Amino acid sequence: MLPRTNNIFCQCILLLLLLPNISWGQNKFFVPHNTLTFGIGSSSYYGDLSSYSRPIQSTLDEVRWNVGGYYTHYFTSRWGARVGLRYVRIAGNDFNMQGVDGKLDRFARNLHFRNDLKELSAVGIYNLNPAPRYYNKRQVFSTYLLGGIAVFLHDPMAKTPTGEWVKLRPLNTEGQGLPGYDSPYKAWAAAGVAGAGVRFKLNDQWDLGLEGLLQYSFTDYLDDIKGSYANPNDLAIYGNLTVTMANRSREGVDAYTGKNRTAGVREYVLDKQPNFDPSQDPFTSATMQNYGRTGQLRGSSQLKDSYMTMSIHLIYHLPNAIKCPRY
Repeated sequence: MLPRTNNIFCQCILLLLLLPNISWGQNKFFVPHNTLTFGIGSSSYYGDLSSYSRPIQSTLDEVRWNVGGYYTHYFTSRWGARVGLRYVRIAGNDFNMQGVDGKLDRFARNLHFRNDLKELSAVGIYNLNPAPRYYNKRQVFSTYLLGGIAVFLHDPMAKTPTGEWVKLRPLNTEGQGLPGYDSPYKAWAAAGVAGAGVRFKLNDQWDLGLEGLLQYSFTDYLDDIKGSYANPNDLAIYGNLTVTMANRSREGVDAYTGKNRTAGVREYVLDKQPNFDPSQDPFTSATMQNYGRTGQLRGSSQLKDSYMTMSIHLIYHLPNAIKCPRY
């Protein structure tokens, strides 16, 4: 039996494929047509390592990229359906929280990640400007909304203290798979998709577009962070690397950027221990020695992880087949 998410996705694909064959009242005034699109742009992640409460900063802190292609069928002057394949890279880093009021504990946590998503999406498109009967007579400027679902493969990674990239999912950094802990998370997940875009007509066959999408995922593990710190003695069964990558609060250098963390950790310690001698090594403080104790929150499961993409599209309108009249 297929997983529930797979069933839903398959049903959405089937519906989108059948939609062009449904009788719509507007079809007698509109000639259906298809487009091929290539897109490239930016991507931003929101989650435990990039706070929802700081949307502008989180959008700009760790901007990465996306690239993809789409096939779209327009079956009325308002409605279309699109299937797309994309490669999306996202990233996050606690180092960005240095000096941010209310977020110093995240800086002290010292986690980071990057994740390459291989995404398949199926969405419906609603044109805010109804299209004319023939696509080559379309407006110079048009806008649209879209929504649907995406499924993707993902595999979060992080740098070790020696600078080597390693995959985090097999490490089970929160004790996944051990008695009393969550089950290991899967390499695939799904997301709801919503967004908007604009198109500019270049000539009869080509458009230039700009599109923004928000993908709210149904997993909290895009960044490999969800729950609480596991007991390091329990994690030892998975090896020393798992223990190292689970709690990185005592590392003096941010492995992702190579920058020294001492000043930021000192600020955090003084906030928690006002009587701490600032001339001392902050990593020796009781605050940092106790950071990451068993059961302490490592992440939050209140909101799932998500990512936003902004893309520039080059759109090609496929010529309609010429139908000869019947006598």
